[in-house]
Amino acid sequence: MKRLLDIAPAGTITTKVPVGGGELEVMKISAKRVTGLLMRYPELGDLMGGKKVPPMRLVEIAVDASAALIAAGCGYSGEEAEAAEAKAAELDIEDQLRLVEAIAKLTFPPIGPLFDQLKARVAIFLEELEKEEAPADETQPTV
Repeated sequence: MKRLLDIAPAGTITTKVPVGGGELEVMKISAKRVTGLLMRYPELGDLMGGKKVPPMRLVEIAVDASAALIAAGCGYSGEEAEAAEAKAAELDIEDQLRLVEAIAKLTFPPIGPLFDQLKARVAIFLEELEKEEAPADETQPTV
């Protein structure tokens, strides 16, 4: 029988993700780090729980929350986390999405269906946002 100290910590479960022409190793994040992220961004917990989050609020937190998850999944914490989050926020959106998906799947193995659901919600959100920002098809009067 294993004892608590014999169990490998969350950070030992890793995978490699293609990023910017290279590869970046990401890891499963611990429950403590997940809790910290949910405390910083409670809307993520709401979204995962099936609650509707105002689209503009998602826009406000998306980059920062993704960057925080990526930094945690790359093993950064404490003082290093701030610099890692700033670097993660500057990555291409495709790289960010690949990293977030890989970290989420490692951290929450049964997340596959939930991640697909989240992608569908993001698509709907983007469509709604596009409708809100689309200019009206009004012709300007001629003088």
